[in-house]
Amino acid sequence: MKTIGCIILLYLCLALLVSGCNKAAPVPACTMAEVVAQDCAPGWYILKLEDDTEDVATRAGSYVGQLHGGYVTTSNLPEQYRQPGQKVSLRLELNGSDGPRCTANAMLYPPVRVAGVCGEPGAS
Repeated sequence: MKTIGCIILLYLCLALLVSGCNKAAPVPACTMAEVVAQDCAPGWYILKLEDDTEDVATRAGSYVGQLHGGYVTTSNLPEQYRQPGQKVSLRLELNGSDGPRCTANAMLYPPVRVAGVCGEPGAS
C-alpha cells in the first residue's frame, strides 16, 4: 500500500512539473518603422527601423531578435502601409528565406516578416 501511495505521489508531482513548463511563446516587440521605398523585386518594401527597439522589448518582456535599427526588407507589408514616408508600428521577425533577388543592387537588407501591426485588433 505504501508503494502505491508513493507512485501516485510521484505521478502527481510529474504532472504538476509538466503543467508548469507550458509557457507562451515570446512575442516580438513593437517597432516603429518608416516605409522608405519599394525594393528591387515586386512586392518587397524597404523599411527604416528606429533604434530604440531593444529598450521597448526589455520593458515589455518581448524579444527583438537581431533587429536593432537600420534598414530591412519585407514582402508581407499590409497593403494600407505601402506608401513611402508612412510610419507604422510593427512586430517584426527575421525571415528565414532569402530576400529579393537584385542584380544591380550594392546593398542587400535583411529580410523580415511582419508578424502583426501594433494597435490593430488581434495584434496585442
